[in-house]
Amino acid sequence: MMKDDKEEKVQGVFQRISGNYDIMNDIISIGLHRGWKDSLADEISQRGKCILDVCCGTGDLTVMLSKKDSSNEVTGLDFSQNMLSVAKERVSKNEIKNVELIQGNAMDLPFEDNRFDCAVISFGLRNVADYSKVISEMTRVIKKGGWVYCLEASYPDSKYIKPFFRLYFRYIMPRLAGLITGKQKEYEWLNESTELFLKKDELADLFKECGLANVSYKTYLLGSAALHKGQK
Repeated sequence: MMKDDKEEKVQGVFQRISGNYDIMNDIISIGLHRGWKDSLADEISQRGKCILDVCCGTGDLTVMLSKKDSSNEVTGLDFSQNMLSVAKERVSKNEIKNVELIQGNAMDLPFEDNRFDCAVISFGLRNVADYSKVISEMTRVIKKGGWVYCLEASYPDSKYIKPFFRLYFRYIMPRLAGLITGKQKEYEWLNESTELFLKKDELADLFKECGLANVSYKTYLLGSAALHKGQK
């Protein structure tokens, strides 16, 4: 798929699933993504106060980051206006004052160099047209010594578990999503994007190629998700 075609397709997918996105994340991850994001927000909040949440979607991690410390300044960016509308409702409902939400492209961040202490992307990198461009942009906008984080879906490493994971995500999950949301085709794309995404070691190498040091990653749920981080 050409990069422009992927970008257009993905934007359409997320415009259509914004209303059901949170409940489907709970179903897909058995609710575990909330705990992963909460511990990630804890770590990021200890690294600095000025934080960028790239591909922030409906703003769940954005809000978590803002609540960890009222002095945090959190900026959430997403290209889907429908997803941002849900995020704005979440921010308003929680009466949060330290969050700014912006519509923009993760491959061309509308910020000056060295602005943020940390930048994070959560379950969004696999959906962009150019992984390297996004990580490079995140690296550009953080200060020297700052950190880039990526929490993303992945295929399990075990050859015994991988077939069951593929069965669930390729056949069962899209049909289940179709029954709940009426949007089976959109969730077929979410599986496809995971299958096509970089392996964990490949993503770690990409972090290094984009100028990040002290690169490491840890896995969750038998390797079905991974958190990568690197320092500028």
